[in-house]
Amino acid sequence: MFAAGAPARAIPLFAQRYQLQCSACHSVLPELNAFGTAFRAHGYQLPIPKHGTTGVAFRYQLEWEASPAAGTRRFAPGGVLLSNADIGAVSAFIHYNFGAGGGPAGLFLGYLATYNAHTQSLYRLGLFELPLAQSPGQRLDDLAPYGYYGAHVGLNDLSLSSPRWGLQAERAIGSVTADFVVDLGEFKGSAYGGKPVPTGETTAANSPEIGMFLRAPLTSGVQVGGDFITGSRRIVPAGRNTFSDSYQRAGVLAKLTVRNIDLQAEQWWGTDLNSDGFGTRTGSSGGYARLKYYITPHAYLGVRYDAQAVPFISRDFVYYAAFHVTPHARLLIQQFQPVGGPGRLGAALTVGFPWPPKL
Repeated sequence: MFAAGAPARAIPLFAQRYQLQCSACHSVLPELNAFGTAFRAHGYQLPIPKHGTTGVAFRYQLEWEASPAAGTRRFAPGGVLLSNADIGAVSAFIHYNFGAGGGPAGLFLGYLATYNAHTQSLYRLGLFELPLAQSPGQRLDDLAPYGYYGAHVGLNDLSLSSPRWGLQAERAIGSVTADFVVDLGEFKGSAYGGKPVPTGETTAANSPEIGMFLRAPLTSGVQVGGDFITGSRRIVPAGRNTFSDSYQRAGVLAKLTVRNIDLQAEQWWGTDLNSDGFGTRTGSSGGYARLKYYITPHAYLGVRYDAQAVPFISRDFVYYAAFHVTPHARLLIQQFQPVGGPGRLGAALTVGFPWPPKL
């Protein structure tokens, strides 16, 4: 199965513009390698001549579950349109989902970005993901949300994985990368347009959310980080009075890379001062530990342990493998195994191609 892994050529969203191969930015589609991460962090700009004109690509994903839960489908198709356009030093990026599993289509990500090479600063304005250690919705390496990323605390439904409406500023200070985020709203839904789950309440930002994210290398192959977020939610429960919940989230990160082995772990702690509208102070915590082994640069095996307490404790393991079956397609096979519960076997075929073929 893994012998099918092959060097990949690019979806022409950026490849034609800079005459790059897919392997320059991606390990296993849509996962980014170090160069791809740096390219994104520089506002999708490179100091080399531009040649191509393609600014639109389409990504299709078909998920399969061996034992689908009641009310869900065995096969769940979904697609996203990715688009980019440069206006001088400003790059506009769009990730638009076409809906899946009964969910509506909608804008998942949409922002303007610019990079200042003199100050080594990146700025994003619009709807963007938080600069977490693992992309929560756009470049996942498997099908299961990471640890605490999707957690809701009480009636506060704002998770770390929700894209934010606001401003992000990133700056390199020596070897340290610092991100500052201020936002006033979020996207409710999934990257592929999954059907929203009704919660019985309406929530929105009560005051701006502020976040700080730090990443620093200790030695070659070793990176550590720390994150902090604070804000307040306005929550309107069904049939009850409106109330506000002030919250904080703090996390620590460690990552070790040795040749073709990648070990990453992250832990988060949270505090909500009024999680239910009755003045209940609720603590929460969660995180993950992930080990990945790259058989080739375009095929990997992975195992991840997730745990969270919000406040009830849940733990699970995720075993998965992914590889390129064609230069533009990834096959992912995954076993999701809750501790003390039945497991679920699933798979997904993700295909990327230009749409329309030429612009």
